[in-house]
Amino acid sequence: MAEQIIKGIFASEGITKSDRVLHTAGAFAKKYLLYVQEAGILESLMPHICRREHLDSYLIFEVLEGKGTIVYEGITYEIRKGECIWIDCDPAFEHISSEKEPWKLSWIHFNGNCAREFYRLFRERNSSPVFLPADASGIQKLLEQVLYAVKNNASELEVHSLLTQLAAACIRPVDEKGMMKDIREYINANFTESGLVQMLSERFRVSRQEMEDMFSGSFGIGLRDYILSRKFHAAKEQLRFTIQPVEEVIAKSGIGNEDLFYQLFREYEGTSPEEYRRSWAQWIKD
Repeated sequence: MAEQIIKGIFASEGITKSDRVLHTAGAFAKKYLLYVQEAGILESLMPHICRREHLDSYLIFEVLEGKGTIVYEGITYEIRKGECIWIDCDPAFEHISSEKEPWKLSWIHFNGNCAREFYRLFRERNSSPVFLPADASGIQKLLEQVLYAVKNNASELEVHSLLTQLAAACIRPVDEKGMMKDIREYINANFTESGLVQMLSERFRVSRQEMEDMFSGSFGIGLRDYILSRKFHAAKEQLRFTIQPVEEVIAKSGIGNEDLFYQLFREYEGTSPEEYRRSWAQWIKD
């Protein structure tokens, strides 16, 4: 891994594949508008560290595919597909793509008359520079429109309008209902993982208590109860449709505890796991 990391920003052949455009704003735009400095789409072909500091610029990017990490203000953030970041580029920062899941980014460096105030408002509402947007597809579309506009020499006023919409979309709070749906889908795909509640808290960047309160309010069932119900459902399926020993079912369902396993069957099915299997398993013949 260490030998594969390329430090620096100049040699990019075979390391990244990008479609980018540089832009120099006019005097009027620099004084009164938001304007683009650089924009593009970058696909990482191998891990490489990009380090910058003391840039008079603001950076917004969205991870379109894969994942990576960014170090900003002394904190390391892991960023995954669908997540975005907005930072002031004056403090030192660095980012690197994942080796196993290299990322593809849509990004923009910009500045202008009200950029600092937009960023201040964003950070007042978001303690972290990394965020899960209310409308990820909307942000992606705006980033694409900005890139297209600059490439095609659109007016500075048109670019300013798109950047204002982009800033507003980033400042909007996360759509809690949408986030709860994403959390439920993540649970459905990963319910056998240990430490799942903490994983969810870190992935969706919300405190455990707040997440549990929102989940209960959205679905009428507690977060931990929902996770346990998914494990119990998986256990019943394995008893009915496989010949795995009970010990393996306990492990593979994610329940992991024999006493809890038997307690769940007594409480919800009024029988033991073995009796449940004898009653329901299609492969058992008298």
